[in-house]
Amino acid sequence: MKQRWIIGLFFLFLIMLAGGLKAEATENWEFSWMIKNADFENINIADYGRNAGQPNVWYVNQDGVEAWATSNPSGNIEVWQNGNGENVPAFSGTNFIELNSDGPGPVYQDIKTVPGSTLKWSFAHRGRSGTDIAELLIGAPDNPLPIMEAEDGMTWNTYSGTYVVPAGQTITRLTFNPVATSHGNLTIGNFLDDINLYIDVTGAQLGDYVWYDTNGDGVQNNGEPPAPNVQVELYTKNNVLVKTATTNDIGSYLFTGLLAGEYHVKFINPDPSRYTFTKQKIGDEKTDSDPDKNGDATANLTSIRDSNTTIDAGLTTTGSIIIHKVDQNKKLANAKFTVQDSNGTTIASGTTNEDGSVQIDGLTPGNYFIQETAAPTGYELEQTRTPFTITYGQTAPVELTVTNQLKTGTLIIHKINTKNQDLGNAIFDVFDKSNQAIAKIVTNTSGIATLNDLLPGSYYVKEREAPDGYQLKSDNIPFTIPFNPITPVTLTIQNTAIPANNPATPAEQPKHQSETPVVTPTITPVTAVQNATAAEKLPETGDREADLAQLIGLVLLATGILLRRT
Repeated sequence: MKQRWIIGLFFLFLIMLAGGLKAEATENWEFSWMIKNADFENINIADYGRNAGQPNVWYVNQDGVEAWATSNPSGNIEVWQNGNGENVPAFSGTNFIELNSDGPGPVYQDIKTVPGSTLKWSFAHRGRSGTDIAELLIGAPDNPLPIMEAEDGMTWNTYSGTYVVPAGQTITRLTFNPVATSHGNLTIGNFLDDINLYIDVTGAQLGDYVWYDTNGDGVQNNGEPPAPNVQVELYTKNNVLVKTATTNDIGSYLFTGLLAGEYHVKFINPDPSRYTFTKQKIGDEKTDSDPDKNGDATANLTSIRDSNTTIDAGLTTTGSIIIHKVDQNKKLANAKFTVQDSNGTTIASGTTNEDGSVQIDGLTPGNYFIQETAAPTGYELEQTRTPFTITYGQTAPVELTVTNQLKTGTLIIHKINTKNQDLGNAIFDVFDKSNQAIAKIVTNTSGIATLNDLLPGSYYVKEREAPDGYQLKSDNIPFTIPFNPITPVTLTIQNTAIPANNPATPAEQPKHQSETPVVTPTITPVTAVQNATAAEKLPETGDREADLAQLIGLVLLATGILLRRT
């Protein structure tokens, strides 16, 4: 018998699955509804608190008590902690509050509510030194209505009840007001803790909130408005439609009576020409946006008692940017750009057209940069990132103009002599096409002079001063830097040495274009004839060989005369 009962449940489960999970659970249960900091554990004492006169008791400005506020003129809420001087323990957690602070005044919290829903409230109360009385009020912020009074001595007691949200009331205020204390002083007494609000549901439930993300950051921020009348569709993981809902005045929606399983939630964009879904899954699941750009999100319910109220959707507007690409004189096509968000992540890209512009659409509110990634042919890449901002509701595109500079070229002069030897210390002037001198360059010991950053165009060089020992080259030497220069323009300029038979010293030769050459007369010295014979050579005064010859001649003459007489 027991086996048949188990088998019967199994087949019932299979029938439910075959029906596309349309069967609804029937068990009622409750889950917490929208209240925050229920037991006062989220307190910023360091920045907003001061000691109230005994250990672990603090006056904390309401800005330091998450979600709660007070009408106490001082703006303070009195926070007690375990280990206080009167040894009063918290009912829940570590912290609780004394309703009567340094001045009398109610403590309250405003909560988003769905008109027509039934809420269950509960809280813990006790007196400080005797019997204290506090009052609970619930209603619209400008008209809270008395619900009940809690009267307790020096022990904690809990209270609960229900409240039906009236039609049109999308914000409901829970207020705790001091009525009386055992001291007779409304600033001493009435401890509160563990304040909760619940809603009853049938079966598992899924839902949460749709809002307008006015700063486009993907996070629900204070002051961002809800998005009412947005249609939400719930599908099984096999895309069988289960239910539809429409967000109410506070942007909330809720699917109840669901079975466990995987679901697909479809948010319908109310105006695709104006809105888009904001950044997906940024930060905390309670304050993020779950759908992708198509409005699709996934959710999972683990049991019929599961409560998944974290499936939120943010709607935001989109804007555009138009980038204009120019040089000094014309519009430039084929410049490529990326759009980066404030984190440096590339989110879009585009290339300028023949009009030198590109429009990039679909940008949600936020701060961005454009970065050029490829320059038009013949132009230098612009390295600077240019910032811009897209605002919520923007209608006109942001327009930016980015100027490119032409690629510049390089001139190299190689100075040599007629033997192809390098010549240093040759000085050149470089002129543009308007005959304006734009630079002076000097060759180094390798005979090289270099000039960079020359824009495309016509130029010429003229030697101002030749190397020592060489004649000045006085003619203009033209050259051209082409559009989109790839390699340097090289000029090889040859100098001729000053002739060796020229008696002028190198210092006397003109070295500068403005100098006038000094002409030195040429003097040719008289030289002896190299081929004269010994007979043609005249005797020189004081020549000893000539004297000897004369003596011998005289001796021979005298001998001849004597022989004739005999």
